[in-house]
Amino acid sequence: MTRTPVVSFLIPAKNRPKELKAALASCLAQSLDEWEALVVDDHSDRIDLQDLVKVFADRRIRYSRLSDGETGVSAARNQAIAMAHSPRLLTLDSDDLNHPHRAARCLELLDANEPQLIYTRVRLFSTARPAGRPKPVLQPFCAALLEMFNFITNPGTAFTRKAFDATGGGFRNSLSLAEDYDLYLRMARAGVTIRAIDEEHVSYRKHPEGTLHRRQAELHEAVMTVRRLNEVKPFPVEAIRALAVPELARNLLDNPAQRMLWQDDRWSNV
Repeated sequence: MTRTPVVSFLIPAKNRPKELKAALASCLAQSLDEWEALVVDDHSDRIDLQDLVKVFADRRIRYSRLSDGETGVSAARNQAIAMAHSPRLLTLDSDDLNHPHRAARCLELLDANEPQLIYTRVRLFSTARPAGRPKPVLQPFCAALLEMFNFITNPGTAFTRKAFDATGGGFRNSLSLAEDYDLYLRMARAGVTIRAIDEEHVSYRKHPEGTLHRRQAELHEAVMTVRRLNEVKPFPVEAIRALAVPELARNLLDNPAQRMLWQDDRWSNV
């Protein structure tokens, strides 16, 4: 008899079958058995991901494909959440890996009856460095700082359905970048309890040419779009220094690329 899942892994996927296979294997390696993994295919055109899912022959892993006219990570995550049977929702990109204790710890840390979100440390790894290293800084939650930049690392997040519902609409399908920042900002404003957990739950795959390097200008514009949509007040980027932990403030403000990413273009016009 199949048990009702107590946590749901949300896995948007497009192509990259080798990485998806590893991500699903990390679900199977969980110390807790009562989980489900929801793979939502964003119109893969190089491989049949449904066949890959079938190979696992595990009813806890379910496949769905976005309908024609729908595309993007936001639509895929929203569809996965609509499919989910559990009240605890765990983000997992198709190229990342769960640590074996993740499901069990999220069960302990999230009260299904409350609007809650947790974020954790992540371990950064790559094909060249499979052992990886921990991301060095974990910023405690600060609502005022979240208005300025996203310090919540999406691969290490988990939230209750009540937190998701509190946003009044989930991920915005119009956003393909910074969609997580937009969601967490709306959660914070809706009164969701957000906590930093000083543990590693996920290994985050670093690609040689990651999004930040390849799409710097596009990502910055997405951040500005999120600020406009949420009517964030213009601010000088140096204001981050007063709220962030010192190491994080230095990493952001002393790095030209990071500083450019999070600066507020509207401030000079105020």
